[in-house]
Amino acid sequence: MENRVYKKLWIGFVLLSLSFSALFLNACKDNDSGNENAAMSITKVYLEDATSSVTDRLVTFARLGQTIRLEGSGFVGVKKVYINGYSNYFNPVYVTNNSMLVTIDAGKAPTFDAPDDVRNTIRLEKNESNYFVYDFDIRSAAPTITGFSHSMPQAGDRITIYGTGLQGITSVTFPGNVVVTDGIVSDDEDGKFFEVTVPRDISKDGGSVFATGSNGGAYSPACFNFTKGLFHNFDDVQNYSWGSGIDNTALTAKIPTSGDGPKSQGGYQVFNSGGNLAGGADQRFWLVSTPVFTPATAITNLIAAATPVDQCGIQMDIYVEGTWNSGVIRFVMADGYGSSRYCMLYQPVYPNGTAYDPAAFVNPGCWFTITLPFSLSADFTGKTLGDVVTQMSNASYAQFGPWFENSGVKDVFDPAPATEKIYFDNIRIVPLTTPAYSDFPDE
Repeated sequence: MENRVYKKLWIGFVLLSLSFSALFLNACKDNDSGNENAAMSITKVYLEDATSSVTDRLVTFARLGQTIRLEGSGFVGVKKVYINGYSNYFNPVYVTNNSMLVTIDAGKAPTFDAPDDVRNTIRLEKNESNYFVYDFDIRSAAPTITGFSHSMPQAGDRITIYGTGLQGITSVTFPGNVVVTDGIVSDDEDGKFFEVTVPRDISKDGGSVFATGSNGGAYSPACFNFTKGLFHNFDDVQNYSWGSGIDNTALTAKIPTSGDGPKSQGGYQVFNSGGNLAGGADQRFWLVSTPVFTPATAITNLIAAATPVDQCGIQMDIYVEGTWNSGVIRFVMADGYGSSRYCMLYQPVYPNGTAYDPAAFVNPGCWFTITLPFSLSADFTGKTLGDVVTQMSNASYAQFGPWFENSGVKDVFDPAPATEKIYFDNIRIVPLTTPAYSDFPDE
């Protein structure tokens, strides 16, 4: 009898539990149905950055890899979040009805290459018929400018500016606040460069170029049109000692004679004028270092003596006639320590100095700038411009300058007679510092 009572009680308990479960499931089902049908809206987007002075910042754009917080309504029940058409993962744990966190996929979400109908959009979707699209600027990583095809061009020259993230460039500001918005051609596929025509009235003091595009703004190194740093230009700036196989008498014929790239600027000189420099031979063009490189000179007033050697260096403009098949440009800073000491190398057919590859040099067919940071010399590693000046002052001979040296790579390539002619001009010292730029002025 007692067992029957317990059995009835147990059955009643099970039935009651099932009834509560059914009620609970039906309630959830009704709730899910309500959430799925509820309309969605996004009213604001915030950038989440724990390292910023504003950790929850209201923004009008975001970059790949960043975490954003959507503010609005009806978020519970969202099944998918599309960023520029890409189905982006999000953690439902961080979703409430009015707020949700989304980290923009850094590797797969498209930006400039997204289809036009989904580019710069965030799409929330609960089902095929219930979705919400919000217009919002999605950018790649911040762009950079790393260098120029020519950093001391003339007005009207067509130049190339190199870097990363340079898609959709719409505005270029040159030193002197001279702005160009027309005729800009960007590498919209890879963002590695853009082309622009040099305007008139650029400041002779030089400085950085600033470009604005689809991924935001970027400054260049501060070496553009830095005419104050000129040592020698074969025209109105002369600082010459002597030459070996070369003299200081300027050549003046305009070269090249066609094209829209940079051309010669008055006088210039040439290495290997005969186009047949033997292996192991060199030609030298010496500039007097006294009193140019002393702490009291204008150079160290223009570029602080404390500047690290990777943030300053030598630039010169060259024009190559023929195929560069052998040799290097060696810029010697302190003469008398041996031919390989205190110097920087430009070695276009010897990638990394460990191989020989004549195809590595692509002749642009116009004048271009080579940049030689002092940090390229192992003797200047970890030093400053002041240390470079001191070393030059202590050198056996008060001269510095470029050589063309037909050397090879030990145990890799013995130099053949060099056939290219290398015209050169505008030897100068330049700053290579890049001004800081932030998406947010208060940072």
